[in-house]
Amino acid sequence: MKKNKLIGSLVLVFSLGLILAGCSSSSSSKKASNNSQKTVTVATTGVSYPSSYKSKGKLTGFDVDVARAAAKKLGYKVKFTTTSFDGLFGQVSSGKADLIASTTAITPEREKQFYFSKPYAYFKYQVTVQKNSKLTNINQLSGKTIAETAGSNQITALKKFNPKIKIKTYDDRDTVLNSVIDGKTDGYSNSGTIIAAVIKQKNLPLKLLKGSYANENIAFTFAKDSHGKALQKKFNKAVVELRKDGTLSKLSKKYFSGIDASHS
Repeated sequence: MKKNKLIGSLVLVFSLGLILAGCSSSSSSKKASNNSQKTVTVATTGVSYPSSYKSKGKLTGFDVDVARAAAKKLGYKVKFTTTSFDGLFGQVSSGKADLIASTTAITPEREKQFYFSKPYAYFKYQVTVQKNSKLTNINQLSGKTIAETAGSNQITALKKFNPKIKIKTYDDRDTVLNSVIDGKTDGYSNSGTIIAAVIKQKNLPLKLLKGSYANENIAFTFAKDSHGKALQKKFNKAVVELRKDGTLSKLSKKYFSGIDASHS
């Protein structure tokens, strides 16, 4: 009899131990689940002031901060990967990155291959030249050589605006600007808002020509697959919320010398 009671007690203790262990395991699993957070990998250039660049070794800029703010709205952690502008699209197509945040403009050609979020910035294309240049207007560019970053939308837009304009491409914006300053090219085209901020920040001996030749809508870029489509839908919601709460306006004014480029 005593033996049976002893066995029963041991079984009871063992059962309680399993229950407690199960509760502990469940609690730990739940805690780990709560602490886990999905990560999105964002491709950007990291060398394009003021949209994506490094300051004291830290990646920052308008597009970088907009990406961080959007991801935060959606509960994502952000991991950035940097490459040249023309390499950004390959990062997304190959699945090495989930999206691009690097002043990428929506174009009909790109929409055939990628999904885009709702625009988070709106720009007008202008041209900058040496400060002492006799050029004053974009209508004087026939036969002139304009420098561009490889893969930029300005290349197609310039050719459409004036087929007589010659175009020379470089890998990054600093090299492009130096080509103008050194007289290797006659000018450089980008968003007037961005160019003005760069000239002011670096005190460059450049000026903007009068007039603009095209507009662009800036948005996040995703692969044209089910994953990209799902992210597009989520980031669309985030962009709407960031515009509504004033975040886009605030970040634009911060990086573009007080200019609000968050509205068309």
